[in-house]
Amino acid sequence: MRIFRAAIAVWAIAEAWRTGEWLLLFPGSIFALQAIFDVGCCGATGCAPTQRNLAKPGEKEPETVVYEEVR
Repeated sequence: MRIFRAAIAVWAIAEAWRTGEWLLLFPGSIFALQAIFDVGCCGATGCAPTQRNLAKPGEKEPETVVYEEVR
């Protein structure tokens, strides 16, 4: 994704320079900063929530629940 963002940044900045649409420098610079610092919308680790351990130290693991199919 880093190379993809860098390519978009180069394209946007080049188009802003070529056409004179200086407002295009804003998204181009955002994509350039994302490519330089290797961050996206949610950061380098992505949007997955962290796993937390529900069992407290010294407690036994929770029992596995067995489900029975009802027809």
